[in-house]
Amino acid sequence: MSAVPLRGRDPDATWPTAPPRAAFKEWAVVCRALAAGRQDVILRKGGIVEPGGGFRVEHDAFLLLPTFLHQSAESLVADARDLLADIDADRPPEGTVVFRHAARVRESRRLESLRQLAAYRGRHVWSDAVVEERFHRWGDGVHLLVVDVARLPEPLTLPWRESYGGCRSWADVVDAPTGIR
Repeated sequence: MSAVPLRGRDPDATWPTAPPRAAFKEWAVVCRALAAGRQDVILRKGGIVEPGGGFRVEHDAFLLLPTFLHQSAESLVADARDLLADIDADRPPEGTVVFRHAARVRESRRLESLRQLAAYRGRHVWSDAVVEERFHRWGDGVHLLVVDVARLPEPLTLPWRESYGGCRSWADVVDAPTGIR
């Protein structure tokens, strides 16, 4: 995978409106790939405590909430492992969360076969093993989101809330300043 943004996307684009009040939790390294234009799809099965037992697209625009658990070099394609370099520099100070990017969903669908999923191989940084594991976990299939990502005009630093933790995809942004929708 090259460092060239997908389909000419501009990784320096700035979010044009007030940031959303919803956040989507994803590995910090994947947030980096999305922000750099090296990935434009998100694959999601659902977190262990996902309401209703599975993933749903609850928002068409959201902040990216980087998580630091479970990511590893082995979970990425070889050409994306450079994104892990000094990833801990992205870790916010204890007791805070920092939002730097927001995403807008261009397309969402459920993929029911590995053949369908293989068509997106060059559009994400996950290894084949991770993709197949996600596909087969709790029954075959995975949700795919095609997203546009832009940086916020200024990073949004907020106090960490327990509601941001846990094995779920979505979190409501608490303590956001006025003007956040």
